[in-house]
Amino acid sequence: MKIGIEVQRLFRKKKFGIESSSLELIKTLKEIEPRHEFVIFAKDDEDRNCLDHSERLKIKNVNGIFFADFEQFFLPIAAYREHVDILHCTGNTAPYFAPVPVVQTLHDVIFMDSTPEKDNLYQHFGNHYRRKVVPLITPRSEAVITVSNYEKERILNRIHIDENKIHVVYNGINEKRFYPNAAADRRQAVRTKYKLPDDFILFLGNTTYRKNSCRIIESYVQYAAKSPNPMALVTPGLPEMFVADRLRRLNYPYNRNQFISTGYVDKSDLPLLYGLCKLFLFPSLSEGFGMPVVEAMACGAPVITSRISCMPEISGNAGLLVDPFNTHEIAEAILMLTSNENLRNAKIEAGLLNAKRFSWSKSAEKVLSLYETVFQQAKPARRERGFFHKHVLGQFW
Repeated sequence: MKIGIEVQRLFRKKKFGIESSSLELIKTLKEIEPRHEFVIFAKDDEDRNCLDHSERLKIKNVNGIFFADFEQFFLPIAAYREHVDILHCTGNTAPYFAPVPVVQTLHDVIFMDSTPEKDNLYQHFGNHYRRKVVPLITPRSEAVITVSNYEKERILNRIHIDENKIHVVYNGINEKRFYPNAAADRRQAVRTKYKLPDDFILFLGNTTYRKNSCRIIESYVQYAAKSPNPMALVTPGLPEMFVADRLRRLNYPYNRNQFISTGYVDKSDLPLLYGLCKLFLFPSLSEGFGMPVVEAMACGAPVITSRISCMPEISGNAGLLVDPFNTHEIAEAILMLTSNENLRNAKIEAGLLNAKRFSWSKSAEKVLSLYETVFQQAKPARRERGFFHKHVLGQFW
């Protein structure tokens, strides 16, 4: 079988959740499956070295100025020319007309919720596109992968689709990258590179409303008011201007030694950052999976996360669960984990054990089994001669 896998922004240097998880899946599929060939469809970009050509893995550059023309026009043409047997689209959406059966990864349907006014224009446009396209293309996909049981129920409530088409496949963890790294020289190098203090609290999240950044800052201010020696808050995804503006509204002084905006953290440094922090904050309002929770636990960081969305399912009993809308509760949880060493150690041990539930090998085996099932059950008409010209190119000319 020749399997096409689309990851549009796979080669961008600053990878986010979709690209990082897809890269791990592709590498694992290549390792465990010697019988099949893989063709990776992606835009060309600066980080081409993250994945190499091999005898069984081909990289096909696909054109497109925007994600819409890449996906709806150039991708199906490329899939047709490469003669793939199935096409796995990993970024929530997929072509409406495809020359082969489609497996669609729908990480979440957060984009179908109302878009907060605070989100930027690009986020608004992306949500609008997905809101229009996903309800049309998802019922046409032969199979849909999502990343948690919580999100499966959300998909069923928002989109008219056969429940049997939806398959829950958890994201995995790369044990070679995410583990408690005790190498003193590497830890010190990362501490020096990002100008980190000895003790700090880590928050990974951007300015998108659902990441709960404003309440995180407010919770920290409440914690700092009660702590005789508050730890610094490290926020790689938040610009200094955003943090300073929020503190101004809270009448709290902005101090660069207390609020550290490092900017983008290189993927090779992220596990060390998790391992160096005294606790990891992730009380998000909505997630499909919440990968940073598992990554932080695997690196030995105690985690505070939400008791809503998928977080209880993913964190198990290892996370300290809070109401993400209640800043007082978040602040109290920070105080507990920074002042109670026994509780902190217990959460670290529970987190290390919980992280072992998530393996890319297990995930890849489930995905591969799904590929084979879809290929066997796909309607023969999808592979008939002339299907592409009739149903795809015919829509444009």
